[in-house]
Order: sequence, then structure tokens, then C-alpha cells
Amino acid sequence: MEFEIDQARFLAALALAQTVADKRSTMPVLANVLLRATADGHVVCSATDMMTSITERIPAEVKSPGSLTVGVRHLHGVVKTLPTGVFTFKGLDNHWAQILAGKSEFKLMGMPETEFPELPDASKAKGAKAPSFTTIAGHVLSDLIQKTQFSVSTDEARVNLNGVLLECDGTTAVMVSTDGHRLTKYECPMNGPTLEKGIIIPRKGMLEIRRVLDRVPGEVELGIGEQHLFLRAGELSLSVKLNNVMFPPYNQVIPTNHQRRVIVPRGELLAALRRAEVMAPEKTATVRLALSEGKLELTADNPDLGIAHQELGVDYTGEELVAGFNARYLMEVLEVIDGDEVALEFQGELDPCVCKPVDGPDFLGVVMPMRI
Repeated sequence: MEFEIDQARFLAALALAQTVADKRSTMPVLANVLLRATADGHVVCSATDMMTSITERIPAEVKSPGSLTVGVRHLHGVVKTLPTGVFTFKGLDNHWAQILAGKSEFKLMGMPETEFPELPDASKAKGAKAPSFTTIAGHVLSDLIQKTQFSVSTDEARVNLNGVLLECDGTTAVMVSTDGHRLTKYECPMNGPTLEKGIIIPRKGMLEIRRVLDRVPGEVELGIGEQHLFLRAGELSLSVKLNNVMFPPYNQVIPTNHQRRVIVPRGELLAALRRAEVMAPEKTATVRLALSEGKLELTADNPDLGIAHQELGVDYTGEELVAGFNARYLMEVLEVIDGDEVALEFQGELDPCVCKPVDGPDFLGVVMPMRI
């Protein structure tokens, strides 16, 4: 095969493919990108790790159709160094690839395209298994992910927590994530697909969805199949294999009968927690919160470093409370909240803290306490 293609356009496609490709797999071909030059003047760029797959069609001047797989990391590295403008890509004998740009020449060893796995294709699903696509605002889905991704569990042994739960009744979407130590829930209007039950989008797939949405502003098409989520945005298409597990009953974790409620400026509390984290124990990041009338005290006590003590003026009346929390967990919740003021709700010193905006979207974060 042989084609001429714009360096910037090709580089953008390879950048996405590189994040999807699996460099550590026992299948070497999964570290490659599949390039197919088509007779209609496009290069189709595909990558997969068997769980997440991405395909992008790029306009090109195709002189000879064909296909080839090449290691995506090195191909991306080469293309990144090329000058802007058009360069030539050729397929050579024995699955080698040649790149020509001005007086520069690169040769990369590839693999036969027959070794590359077949990717999920929404158009090939039939009957009840065929996903129905709904046009949604991309920024809404991106916002759902951005506000919940930080509390997804990274423990591979806890498969049911290794993703976000997405529920949608056609007009309202709810996304929930938890790692067992904290929980985040965000609800917002979204004219999306009607799901009879929630789906769990795995952590890596969620991150790839957001990368695609960052590349393509505006509306996108979302389809939910029997085993996959499909996203189509312009010439980009992404498929994510869903986690076939049960998400914990999250509503049982969210406290409802709080006895103490404090209102505090979000920016002031976030800045105070950042200062406290510097002195907090490195592994646990424990800070002590002490509530009394009109006052919130933050204390970080590290036997190896010293003590940090801060006071904030707050809107609080009620019984005094002293409780310990992970400063990083509280900070991550505050960082995604929109609004100038937040409400912290407590029951007792050994009960979770519920953090939510005073005015704004339907968002809440639940952080479990720590012993102090």
C-alpha cells in the first residue's frame, strides 16, 4: 500500500490509538495500530486491547490500497518528529513500513494484518442485540465522567468497583463510582438511551471516552449493545466492553438522616486542606475536623514532621463534633464541585461525611471516616 497524508491529522489519530493499544499484552500485535488504506481516499486507523477499541478514518491521497500493522508507540514517535505538512507512507515486503518526508526516511518492522483481532462492530449486530444509537451532547457525558472518575477503584481484584455505573431513563442520567472508601454520585439532565438496568463502564474505557469527547466537541452518538458501549463522533468510533458484574447498592451507603450540617466557602476549605495535606501522614493523609459554633478547625498531626492547625469561619450551629478524614479524598470531591459554597453533613464521629454544593447540580460525595 501507499498513501500521502497530513502529519498533524495522522498524529492526532495515533495519539488516541496509542492510549488504547496494549503494550504489555502477551499478544504482540495488540501493541500495534492497524492501518488500512482504502480506495475511497481514506486511511482507517484502528487499535485495541480486546476491551477497548478505537477506529478513525483520516482523509488521504491513496495511491495503492492495502493494510499493515505497525508498533503504534514507535510510529507515533516518528510522525511526531516530522515537519508539518504531507508525507508519504509505503508498505514494503515482509510487512515493513517506509516513511518518507523530504530527505528523511524511516523504516519500521510491522506484522501481517491477519494477526490483528476483529473489532466489535455495531452494524453487524442483529435483532435485540443491535444497539440503538441516541444523539447526546458530548459535554454532558464528559461532565458525568469528570465528576466521578477519581473515585473509581484501582484494585483489579474488585471488578464490580473497577468502573462507573451509568443509569439513564431517557431524560436524566446518573453516574456513580466508589472504591469502598468514598462514593461519588452525579445526576444531570441527558436525553440519552433508556436503560432498563444500569451498565458498568470499566475505568480505562471511561478514560478513553473522555479523550474522544475532548477531541470532538458537540454532539455524539451513543449506543448500548448487549456487551459493548459504542460511541460515534465524526470519523471516530469507540467501543468499550462493559463489566458484566453487579454494582453495589449505592443508595444504602448514602446517609440521609444527618444531625449536623456546616456550610463553608469551597475555595477556603480546599486551600486549607491542601495546606494540611503537606503535614499529614503520607500514607493516610489523615486530618482532624473539629466543629463548633461558627468555627471549623483543621489539624494535621505528623509525628515525623510536626503539626498544622487552621481555623475557618463557617455557618454552623449544633453539637460539637470531632472526626478524622483522608484529606485527599475530601479535596478530590471539592475540586469537581461547581459553586462557591459547599455543605458538609455529618451524623457522628464514626459516620461518613456527605459533601455537596449548596446551590448547583445534583452532586454528592460520601467520604468514610478514619480513626484519630
